[in-house]
Amino acid sequence: MAPLRVEKSVKMVYNDKNKQERDLRTMQRLRSLRKNKLATLRSVKKLDNNIYLLDYRNDYHLPELLNKGVSSIGELTAFTANALTLGLRLFKPGTDQGAGCTTFEAYTAEGNHLLARNFDFKTAPCFVVWTHPDHGYASVSVVDTNFMAYGNALRLHRLNRYRALLAPYCCVDGMNEKGLVIAVSQLRAKATNQKNPGKKDITTTAMIRAVLDTCANVDEAVALFREYNMHDSLWTNYHYQIIDASGRSVVIEYIDHTMHVYERGSSAYPVSGSVFEDDGLKLQYAANFSLTKDIGSFQIEQHGEDRIEAVKAVLRAKGGILSEPEAMDLLSYVKLNYKHDKYPWSVNALWSAVYNTDAGTLKLVGNMDYKHIYTFSIHEPCKVLAHESIDHSAYPDTKWSH
Repeated sequence: MAPLRVEKSVKMVYNDKNKQERDLRTMQRLRSLRKNKLATLRSVKKLDNNIYLLDYRNDYHLPELLNKGVSSIGELTAFTANALTLGLRLFKPGTDQGAGCTTFEAYTAEGNHLLARNFDFKTAPCFVVWTHPDHGYASVSVVDTNFMAYGNALRLHRLNRYRALLAPYCCVDGMNEKGLVIAVSQLRAKATNQKNPGKKDITTTAMIRAVLDTCANVDEAVALFREYNMHDSLWTNYHYQIIDASGRSVVIEYIDHTMHVYERGSSAYPVSGSVFEDDGLKLQYAANFSLTKDIGSFQIEQHGEDRIEAVKAVLRAKGGILSEPEAMDLLSYVKLNYKHDKYPWSVNALWSAVYNTDAGTLKLVGNMDYKHIYTFSIHEPCKVLAHESIDHSAYPDTKWSH
């Protein structure tokens, strides 16, 4: 029996050693996570009254979210509370009322592919967020602080810094290291809530995060959208413009729970039945009206056609060629800026952004302050590469329908 006792003793020592090694690895991981979380929180920096910067080094558990699926703001809130904020439910999205957006693509004279976008919403500062996932693409994105319970009273006290941990799941436009750019725009219509059997669920901003982290081109982005049942956030509908560094652009929208994809010159995503079919342009755009012509009985409160007509006129006149400052000036022309007729706040361009897929740069203006145009790089977190201004716009001040 002695050999058996020796064997059992050796096995116990072996198991104890394995447990100690596992415990050590666990402690090292916890220290690393704590270090990354602290580094993220400490990186929050105020650039000016309109723009805050954040270098996000914490793990935000995207693979777990995609595997689990989320079908509502409530489920996303519960996930972020458990995964990011130690049980604190800090995600408090605002109303959808009064939103508007404009996106369009263009090219520089050097051939760089641009996506320009205005994000028009309830007045608040914005966050520029750099993320560095271990198993995904680095990206830079922009976040509306209304979505993180900051609102217009953003102060860098401890709780508000902690809310910054929600940032990866609050972005509404961004670009990754492969040069893929995505931006979302609102459609005032019934929210999409797909129920296709065999598919996991996802919400609007979670999808944007997934695209930035996992997709290198528009085909991969379209495939990812098709993998999931879309559940729109904030009780309204959306569509998305996505461009990549190869020069391609697609627009994805949901009409009555059905996904539509449009790309000029593509047999995979034909533009037949869309506004792109006969407008005589080679470029794509989006605002707050459906790009699908026949929407049947589906009801949409359409607006933004006047802004897009202005954009199209400039793109035609310029042959689709705009410098980055010219693209920013065009955004300043088609921005929204009005007092809400129902709620006690103003709606304006929270930010205007020009993404350059080839250079990996972002030019950004916060809250219509076109005297301060900041240039950032996806590769240099929280660093301002250039500071420019629009001293004299080429366009008249115009009030657009909303």
